[in-house]
Amino acid sequence: MGKYKIGLGVTGGIAAYKAIEVMRLLQKAGCDVSVAMTRHATEFVRPLTFRALTDKHVIVDDYDPANPDPIAHINFSQEIDLLLIVPATANIIAKFANGIADDFLSSTYLASTAPVMIAPAMNVTMWEQAATQRNIERLKADGVRFVEPVAGELACKTVGTGKLEDVENIVRQALAVLSVPPAVAGGVLRPSEKAPPATAGGTDLAGEHILITVGGTREAIDPVRFISNHSSGKMGFAVAAAARDRGAKVTVVAGATLVEPPENVRVVRAISAEEMHAAVMKELPEATVFIGSAAVADYAPANASGAKIKKDGRDFMILELKKTRDILADVAKNRTANMIVVGFAAETNDVVGYARSKMEKKGLDIVVANDITAKGAGFNTDTNIATILTRAVGSANAGSSDIPVEIELPLMSKRELADKILDEIIKLRNAVPVNAAKSGNS
Repeated sequence: MGKYKIGLGVTGGIAAYKAIEVMRLLQKAGCDVSVAMTRHATEFVRPLTFRALTDKHVIVDDYDPANPDPIAHINFSQEIDLLLIVPATANIIAKFANGIADDFLSSTYLASTAPVMIAPAMNVTMWEQAATQRNIERLKADGVRFVEPVAGELACKTVGTGKLEDVENIVRQALAVLSVPPAVAGGVLRPSEKAPPATAGGTDLAGEHILITVGGTREAIDPVRFISNHSSGKMGFAVAAAARDRGAKVTVVAGATLVEPPENVRVVRAISAEEMHAAVMKELPEATVFIGSAAVADYAPANASGAKIKKDGRDFMILELKKTRDILADVAKNRTANMIVVGFAAETNDVVGYARSKMEKKGLDIVVANDITAKGAGFNTDTNIATILTRAVGSANAGSSDIPVEIELPLMSKRELADKILDEIIKLRNAVPVNAAKSGNS
C-alpha cells in the first residue's frame, strides 16, 4: 500500500494524552500523521510532544508567526486521506455540526474533502445531553463516522458512557476506513510484513465465520407465562459487533434480548432452549468459531399447558421441570475440523473454579468467567469484569490435561472485553490448528 496521510485533531479533554498512543499506532501501521490541536488541548499535552514524534510542525493557530504555512487550514485539509479527531469534546462536535469555523481545527473540518472519523470523550451527562446527541446525529447524516465512547469510570469519578474507546479499537476502525489490513500482536496493532490482501474493511478475523448465541431463553409454562433470566444480550452483541469490525462473517442466534442487534450481522431468532439448540446445530457446519454467550435455561417445564393456567383459588402451583439439551457440550462434540469453541461462565461464587471445571468437562478452548454479583458486572450493564481461561498455546487438543492460562481483566466496557476475547481467539488460531477430538464430554 502507499503511505496514507492522516490528520489527527486533538481537542481539550483529559483523554488528550491518549492521542499520543493513537498517533504511534498509526505510524507503526505505516501512516504519515500530521497533528492539529485546539488551544485547550495544549493545556493537557504540549505540542512539542507531537512535534518530537512526527518531526512536523504542530498547528494550533493559523495566524501564529511560527506557522510555516499561512493558509494551513486549506493545505492541511486537502493533503490528508482521513481526518481523525481524538478525543473529541462536546464543543468541537457542536462546532462541526453547525458549521462554526473559529479556530484551526474547525476551519480544517469545513475545508476538508477527506473522510472524517470522530472519537468522543466527555462526562456522561454531557454525552447524553439532547443537544450533543442532536449534533452527533446531524454529523452522521453528513457522513461523519463515530467511534462511540464506552462505559466505565470517568475522570470525574462517575461511572457511565463517555470514556474514550480503547486506542487499539480507534486505530483499527480508522485503518478499516482506509482499507488498511492491520495485524494484531497481543492486542496491539503493528505493521505486518505479510499482511493479508485488503478487503472491504479487512482485518485480522477476515476468513472466520463466527457463530454466537446471545441473550436469554424463555421456557413456556403456558401461552402467557414463562421461565427466563436477566440476560440482556449486551455482551453477546458486543462480541458480534467487534467480530464484524475485525472482518469476520458473523451469525447470531439470539434469544430474548433487551437491546437491538448490531448492523451487518445475520440474526436468527430462537426463543426457547430447544429452538436455540436446533438453530445452532443447523448453522454449525458453516462456522469456524463458536461463542456461546447466551444464558440458556438449564431446565424447562416438562408439560407446558396449551391454555392459560387459572389460579382457581390455589395458593401454590407445582411445576415439573426437565433438563434442556446442553448446547455448548453438543457443539464441542460435533465441532468441525479446527473449530474454536468459546463458552461463558456467569457465576456467583468460586467463579474461576467452576469455569475451569466447565472448560475441562465440555472440552472448550476458551471460557470467559465473570462474577455476576461484582459491582459493574452482571446482567444488563454496559461494563464487565472477567477472567479469560484459555487453552495453553501449543496444546493440540481441547479438553486436554494442560492447565489453562488465566487472564484476569479489570472493569471495562463490554465492547473492550469483546475485543480481548477475540484477541485470545486469534492467538489460538495463529499458534496451532485446534484439531480438537470429538470427545464424549458432556
